[in-house]
Amino acid sequence: MQHSSQQFENYLRELLLIYFARQSLILATTVIIFLTAAAVAFFATPIYSAQGSVLVRSAEIQRSPDAVENEDVRAFKVGEEDLRSELELLRSPAVIQGAVSRLVDEQRTFADHLDWLRIQKDLKTDLVPDSRVITIALQRDNADQAVAILDAILDEYILRRSQIIYPEGSIEFFTTQLDRFRQQIDDTEQQLTTLAAGAGTPDPSKEIEHNLLMKQHLGERLNTLEADAATLREDLKYLDKVLAEKDVRHFSFLDNETITEMAGRLVDLQIERGKTARHYEDNAQAVTVIDKQILTSLKQLRQEVEDYRNRLASNLAANTEQQSVLTTHISVIAARTLELNLKRIEADQLNRKAELLHQSFATFFKRRQEAEINTRVDSAMSRFYVSILNRAYSTGLPVFPNRPMLLVVGLLAGLVTGFSLGFVREFFDHSFKNPRDLEQYSGLPLLFSVPLITEASNAPAAWRDTEPGQESRLDWAAGSGLASASAPVPPVTRQHGSG
Repeated sequence: MQHSSQQFENYLRELLLIYFARQSLILATTVIIFLTAAAVAFFATPIYSAQGSVLVRSAEIQRSPDAVENEDVRAFKVGEEDLRSELELLRSPAVIQGAVSRLVDEQRTFADHLDWLRIQKDLKTDLVPDSRVITIALQRDNADQAVAILDAILDEYILRRSQIIYPEGSIEFFTTQLDRFRQQIDDTEQQLTTLAAGAGTPDPSKEIEHNLLMKQHLGERLNTLEADAATLREDLKYLDKVLAEKDVRHFSFLDNETITEMAGRLVDLQIERGKTARHYEDNAQAVTVIDKQILTSLKQLRQEVEDYRNRLASNLAANTEQQSVLTTHISVIAARTLELNLKRIEADQLNRKAELLHQSFATFFKRRQEAEINTRVDSAMSRFYVSILNRAYSTGLPVFPNRPMLLVVGLLAGLVTGFSLGFVREFFDHSFKNPRDLEQYSGLPLLFSVPLITEASNAPAAWRDTEPGQESRLDWAAGSGLASASAPVPPVTRQHGSG
């Protein structure tokens, strides 16, 4: 601990020795640098800073102009590469040149002399740690100019972002697509009109439903007629068989009131003849009369049965005709239903096509509106993804020169530079500067030293024989114990004394 303290004191003593040895150099250097800093602090052109900030809220959704379907949009997390891209966009030549052109269009007096390369050099952008905020600063020699230029850069940045999302020509592209979809919609609607006129009905679906119900009813009616026709054919076949027989038949199986009455009278006459035949001969008049009545009644009955049979045949013919008519009607209804169904299918296809065309038209119409809105100077879509937190502002105080700081730094820099130069001079100066240097150089113990005598009148006589430019020293050798004048020695750069 004592050794460290002693070493520190040695270093301090050496530093003080250097200061006193090179005091003029150190002070001169310090004064020069300090005066230079003071001149800069009081006479340099002041530099003002305009500042602003931007918040990147979300990354934009990349959508192809050919995508016409409705998509669920999602906000993607902003990454560091997105923020770096925004920094590059802010400092891009296109944005800065556009800002300069904007100021020229606004007829700002200073705009004609602006250099976009210098603006780009003076523009500083940085990311706020752990945030999506970008700070922008621009330094100029005029605070109002700095604010105006930075505001123009921010506006041009927003506009440039919208042009990147909706590049030049997007409006024309969407307009062309809208015209194409509009023409396709008109063609499809014309096809639907022609199809409806050809179908002859305003609503094919309802007519198809009605035709199906009618077809079902007519089918049931046709089935009934076919069943009746089969019954009539069987009845006619049986009647023809019975009428062809020679035997007396009463036709009691027929459901006819007249025939039943006539058959009943015939039966009564037959019963009466049987009773009469018991009392008379077969050729008796009473029996003969009854036989004639029986024959007459039988003829009448057969005639009535034939008439009944003819009516059945007529009914069968009418039934057959009705079946033919119903079959034809059902065929017509089936053909009409099939035609309407085909037209309905075609109409459904055209309606679906028209619906898709309308959706595509609406989608591209919205896209064109977005493109028109976002390619304007006051575009708001970019502000949906990027918000300007702070417009350009300036405190009005110069950021350079900072006089207190510059004076303190100039003073410290002068001291450090002066000591550094003094140390370098001392380090490369190999002359004896103190008695210890002589002891180290000769390797002999130092007994005492005599200060350097510069006045010739005060010097001893033994020392006046030295030639001009040479100096003598009185040395005491440690081993001899005698003092003697040493021989003349070459002059040195600087000597405090001799040993």
